[in-house]
Amino acid sequence: MYQSEADIRRKREENYRREKEITEQLLRNLKGRWGSVLAGIIPGMQDAINAGPRKKVACPINNHGDGKLTKKVLGDGRVQVKKSEPDFRIGKDFEETGHCICTCDNTMANGFRVIMVYHSCTFMEAKQMVIDFLGGSLVADHVKKVERPEASPEEIARADAKVRDRLNWMWEGTFDPKHPRSQPMRNWIESRGLPDCSDIQNVRFHPSLRYVDPQPVGDLGKFPAQVALLEDINGRPVTLHRTYLKRDGRGKADVPKARKQETHVSDRAPSGCAVRLDTFQFPVLGIGEGLESSYAARAMVRDLGIPMWSTLDAGLLRNVVLPDWAKVVIVFGDRDRGMAGQVSTYELVDRARNEGRRATGLLPPFAIPEDAKSIDWDDVVRVMGLEAAKRLPIFLQWKMKLRQVLREMGQPIEALERMAA
Repeated sequence: MYQSEADIRRKREENYRREKEITEQLLRNLKGRWGSVLAGIIPGMQDAINAGPRKKVACPINNHGDGKLTKKVLGDGRVQVKKSEPDFRIGKDFEETGHCICTCDNTMANGFRVIMVYHSCTFMEAKQMVIDFLGGSLVADHVKKVERPEASPEEIARADAKVRDRLNWMWEGTFDPKHPRSQPMRNWIESRGLPDCSDIQNVRFHPSLRYVDPQPVGDLGKFPAQVALLEDINGRPVTLHRTYLKRDGRGKADVPKARKQETHVSDRAPSGCAVRLDTFQFPVLGIGEGLESSYAARAMVRDLGIPMWSTLDAGLLRNVVLPDWAKVVIVFGDRDRGMAGQVSTYELVDRARNEGRRATGLLPPFAIPEDAKSIDWDDVVRVMGLEAAKRLPIFLQWKMKLRQVLREMGQPIEALERMAA
């Protein structure tokens, strides 16, 4: 029987709402029980649970961090030997959310994502694994629940005040990208093969931030850093993200984890937030993952008058809250071996469409290099050059389609002329 496009869309929206309700019910029922669930689905997870949120263990996801020595041949022929240090730990909110942290994957913000990474499966498959573990039910009352001791309002207020003071101190110590003291940040952007980005918003330069890693390296001293401000959909500041740089900015600092995110106060969370590289509004919004990849995408759409946001990682990309004024969304995703970038890109595209928006996802149209874990739009611009990247067939096709969409939306002729240029 023939189904109209409206019928197909209505059925898709009904399926989306039904699956969303199932997911929300599971999340409610699993709160405080994620430890038991993940320990039953992922071998080796119990070691991390026993260690707690402050101690790192060998990663049960990719079996690294077990103390073994690895060798890597550098470009000049020298052999670099590194000891595989433990770097996996559960988050402080692990029992409530399933949140895990590891250098091998930065998208494990909840239990479903941890299962997806371990089993290389889709969200629907991960959800079914959880349901199967629960005995084919959405009810989890038979699974042991771990209650976190509740902090008093006074304790929460004191902790929030410390976090707020630190965030304010850090941001107040930064300089605008155009400032003479921000030369290392400009060098960093140039070293990534990017054009001048000194007009970006909400990303600034700090000349001297301390690097501390609780385990195992401790205090490594102070380094210059690129500092980005994460804001929620209402424009409220939530937290800061740091990229530690070499003294001259021509490369990341030689530290275990050059990119770090600050904590946040108790009534705000990074989920749904973004770094607004542009603060103006237009019916079309560009969204990228990492900062440098988003800088590259911004350079590609700059002459089209499209604002660009960055979500910093794949986990935040899939959950970003879109503004009402963004009727058309273009997602510049990463291509990852673990598929995190691809999955997040198309999850956001699907959600945007279900919200009644036009949405497209663009991934770098090249294979991932053998010695790399991923490829992003900064890699594309750095290798090809900006003008060549703007002539890529997938970009030109999207640009042509966008012009047609804007015409249908009744956009002013100057917007259409920019699309045609």
